Amino acid sequence: MTSLHRVVLEWSGGSVVGRAVTVLHYSASDNVAPPVAALQTAFTTARALFPGNVTISFPVAGDTIQDTTGDLVGVWSAPAVASVTGGASSTQAAGVGACIGWTTGGIVNGSKGPRKLRGRTFLVPISADNYQANGTLVDGALAVSQQLALDMMGTGPLAVWHRPSSATGSDGGSYGVISGRVRDKVAFLSSRRD
Repeated sequence: MTSLHRVVLEWSGGSVVGRAVTVLHYSASDNVAPPVAALQTAFTTARALFPGNVTISFPVAGDTIQDTTGDLVGVWSAPAVASVTGGASSTQAAGVGACIGWTTGGIVNGSKGPRKLRGRTFLVPISADNYQANGTLVDGALAVSQQLALDMMGTGPLAVWHRPSSATGSDGGSYGVISGRVRDKVAFLSSRRD
């Protein structure tokens, strides 16, 4: 049983419609606020991926949850940091981008039996000049995306949360991220859910 800080980054501008978020989880076992400033630095370094009309905002507070149930057990706060605005001059292709696949050392029981717990973070939208004609990412965009994954891992105890199997269940869990990989293909975003 572990507590997790939930960090919600808000995406806005351009063709971003509705509430577009990136949800990250950090272990709260050390009672230290999640590394919002380090996240802002990581996304600033990668801003060339994102169109200039897209802004990513970082929270100054958020929820702390119990990983087994998802129940709220506290709140965290951190100093405010500036938003990151994309640095690319081209527009975006709506609903597509890159995806970071997170690997953990955890094994969880799924509907089809035990499996490794993995997670994903979508980087959507990215600018149109980051795609090749065959649907893959240009080498520079792939390198920047992979570096962003490494930088995000370096910000602190990043974790993947496995939700409980039902609304009243207590079989959830979380495991620390041990690697992150960006595949050289366009990721299609059908929904952003926590």
